[in-house]
Formats: sequence, C-alpha cells, structure tokens
Amino acid sequence: MVAAASLAASVSIASADTEVTVSLGWLRNAQYAPLYAADVNGYFKDEGLKLQLLDGGPGKNPVSTVGAGQADFGITGGTFIFSARVAPDPVDVVAIGAIRQKSPYAYITLVNSTDPDPTPKDMEGKTIGIQTDGEIFLKGVAEKNHLDMSKMNIQVVQGGLEPLLTGAVDFISGHVHNQPYQFELEAAKPDAPENLKGKTWKALLLSDHGVPSYNDLIFATNATLKEKPELTRKFLRAVARGLQFMQENPEETAKLSAAYEGQLDTIDKLAWSLQVQNGLNASADTQEKGFLWMQPEVWEQQMRFYHENGQVPRVIPASEVMTNDFNPGVKSK
Repeated sequence: MVAAASLAASVSIASADTEVTVSLGWLRNAQYAPLYAADVNGYFKDEGLKLQLLDGGPGKNPVSTVGAGQADFGITGGTFIFSARVAPDPVDVVAIGAIRQKSPYAYITLVNSTDPDPTPKDMEGKTIGIQTDGEIFLKGVAEKNHLDMSKMNIQVVQGGLEPLLTGAVDFISGHVHNQPYQFELEAAKPDAPENLKGKTWKALLLSDHGVPSYNDLIFATNATLKEKPELTRKFLRAVARGLQFMQENPEETAKLSAAYEGQLDTIDKLAWSLQVQNGLNASADTQEKGFLWMQPEVWEQQMRFYHENGQVPRVIPASEVMTNDFNPGVKSK
C-alpha cells in the first residue's frame, strides 16, 4: 500500500504542469486575447504549462517585474525594452516575439464613406490632436512625408475620441484597436449627431507613414533564455497557436475572451477589436516565417528615431534587443 501511494505521488508530481508567469503591460482587455485563446483551448497545457497572468496597470512596469525575476515573460512596447537596455542601470531583457507586426498607434480621422483613403499630405492645413508625448511621432510622419508642420494646428488633447467626434480636431492620435470603437457606438445611435451620419473612420498608421515599429512584444531576460530554452519555445508555440486560432475564429475568440477571468472588455468591443487586431498581427513575415516574427531592420529604425529625438542615449545592435531563435514557425494566413 505504501509503495502504491508512493507511486501515485510520483506520477502526480511528474504529470504536474509547469507554471509560467506573464507580466502584462496593462489590465486584462482585448489586446491579450491570443493568451486567453491559448489558455482556454488548452495550448499551454499541450506544452505542459499552466498560465499565470500578472495584471499591469498604472504604476506597474513589466520590464521591472521580469528583470527582478518575478515573472518568466512580459508583454510591453518595444521602446521600453531597448530603453531598459541602455538605461544607466540597465535591465538585461530581450524581445522574443512581436504579437503586433505593426503598432496600432495612428492618426484617426472621419471621412465620408465614399471618400478616398487619407494621406499624410491631408494633415496640412488641418487641426491635429495629439497627447502630451505625441509631438515626436508627428514630427516623424512630417519628416518622412515632407510635410510642413507650420501648416498644422497642433492641439494637445486627452486620450478619448471626443475632440474628433465634436469636430474640434480633424485628426487625432490614438490606437486603431481601441479609440475608434467610441465612434462606432456613437454613429450607430438613432439620434447620432448630424456630423457623424454617413461617416466612417480611417487611420494613418505610424508604422506605415512614420516610424516602423512592432507592438505588444513578448520578452524575457537573457538568463531565462539561456537557462530555460525549452520553456521559452513551448510558451511561444502556445501563444502562436492562440494567434492562429484568433485569426481563424475571431467570433469564438471574442466569446471565450469575454468569459475569461478578470477580462474587462464587453463581448461587443472584443468582437470589433479582434477584427482590427488580426490585421495588425499578420504580415508577409508571419505568412512566410510564422506569427511573432521580427526583422532587425525595424528595431534599428525605431531605435535610431528615438536616439535622434533625444529619447535614448545611444543605439545598440538589434541583436542585443531581439531574437527569433525561439520562434515556433506557426504561420498566419
């Protein structure tokens, strides 16, 4: 009996899933849907892993959390990763995958449904609403597209879409998988304001018209990559399968995300946001190489831009901030 009990205990221990902890850059919302899909569909369990999420939010920094060994992996913007690498007290973190192949940061405008897509040149002579830290990005768009910023009326605004909805600005900076949903809600109302009727939203993505950049980067410390390479491969394979499921089954992903513990967005917003996100998550690289793939050139361009605008003290080789060595090769459509 004792032998049988010992055998049962050993089998239980051997079959226990390894807990993998992920520090999020924000509260649980639509942007982390690939993780929810991977978790609910058992992709982490297939790899012998058990997912544990650490919520982000105001005052929380996933780079610090991962750097201190309090999480195995983190998700954040690329700027936080290379800024940490060149800080006076550097944090040895490395990006191992880009969930968003293009940053969702954009200049959003309202147009008639029959109008052509806006171009950067359309921003001249218009009022542009930006947040307090947004001038360098607008400068990047102006330089790349030979725009005269003196012909723009630049206004600092809050993060919501209200200034655009009320006509106070013609373009407003925001994230295409978030703020335009406010327009969708207002325009759908029976008593929608006259200036919204017959309108649709369009966006000029910063990645297309200013600074190429990835977003929602998965990262880890170099120590984790060296000491736990198989854990890293398993984790990324599960996430990539979650991205693939989300691309092929957006409605089902919205439903399971809405029911996921701690997730804050409504199912309607999730369904809308995931359609937009799917367009940002896929690229020619993800079709050829697999979800999460990164190009060193994109990192180099982004780091040079931040250096030229005084945001980081120096530029370092892309090989010091990113690697595709653990990419599982799960391809997108």
